[in-house]
Amino acid sequence: MLIYEYKKVKIINNINSVVRGTGKYLPDFIIENKVFEKIIDTSDEWIVSHTGISERRIEQEKSNFEMMGEAAKIALKNANISPHEIDLIIASTVTADYSFPASACLVQNYIGADNAASFDVSAACAGAIFAVDLADLYIKSGRMKNVLVVSGDLMTRCVDFNDRTLCVLFGDGAGAILLSAEENTGENQRGVLASYIMSDCDGDKPMSITLRSKTTKKIFEEETKEFLGNPHNINGLMYMNGRAVYQFAVRTVTKIIDEVLKKVNMTISDVKYIVAHQANKRILDAIVDRYNLDPEKMPMNIDKYANFSSATVSVLLHELAENNKIQRGDVIILVGFGSGLVFGANIIRW
Repeated sequence: MLIYEYKKVKIINNINSVVRGTGKYLPDFIIENKVFEKIIDTSDEWIVSHTGISERRIEQEKSNFEMMGEAAKIALKNANISPHEIDLIIASTVTADYSFPASACLVQNYIGADNAASFDVSAACAGAIFAVDLADLYIKSGRMKNVLVVSGDLMTRCVDFNDRTLCVLFGDGAGAILLSAEENTGENQRGVLASYIMSDCDGDKPMSITLRSKTTKKIFEEETKEFLGNPHNINGLMYMNGRAVYQFAVRTVTKIIDEVLKKVNMTISDVKYIVAHQANKRILDAIVDRYNLDPEKMPMNIDKYANFSSATVSVLLHELAENNKIQRGDVIILVGFGSGLVFGANIIRW
């Protein structure tokens, strides 16, 4: 098995990166499971028992970057920070509205963050985790003070609604996490304590979940160099080997949690919540069983929203914060896993 890990970055300042604000955007349009009974051979009972999903949100009008922009506005409001104070925007998405410019640039324009740099990350359903890790490194290096992480996806635009095993799993939505620099004041400092990100690219694992962005025919004939015509740009549909992905997730998520806890010399008993990517209730239940957890430690909202890639983590985090379920000093773990196959975690003291 080939495993690659990012290199350590030298931290030169005594600075922590704390979560100052969170936000979410979820479409108003709701599709319940019973709607799928009219389209494919399935039932509400089957979908709930196999996935834990009862309904999902579908965006009918907004672009992906607009969803992320709306989530960003809420995060900024909650943090009491002006868009002009943002130094960097990192966007995580697999359904960008454009190949270029970056979605982060469009979000920057949408919210009026005229002093920021912006770029995207592509780490599928672990994208928000990777982006938080990058934000943490930028802040702790002293280069940035306020970093906005936005995640969003229109997953219902890229699934085959004739595929009964796939189309019921996904929804649309966006989330945001604003991290800011704070001076380290002692042992129980707040903020991102550690991160752990990895990729397992052995064999055919990278092809377990795919979305082909375009197919291109030959443009020139090899021998005569005759021009054959412009390339075709055809959006593809998602493919997923559900069994392989499920087995990967169940096996890997506990490894992620163990590794990030090891970095800060903590145990699972020190953690208030595991805020995990909402891919499938059975995966989340397996984590609860593995650690013999109180189910309250593994919050879920997959029943209401389904899977909308990496933004599920930031939306769930926002809902916990919005409902005052996280208090200052609480330790939480953000966990993501997805196509690549990639996986990662951030451990954060609130």
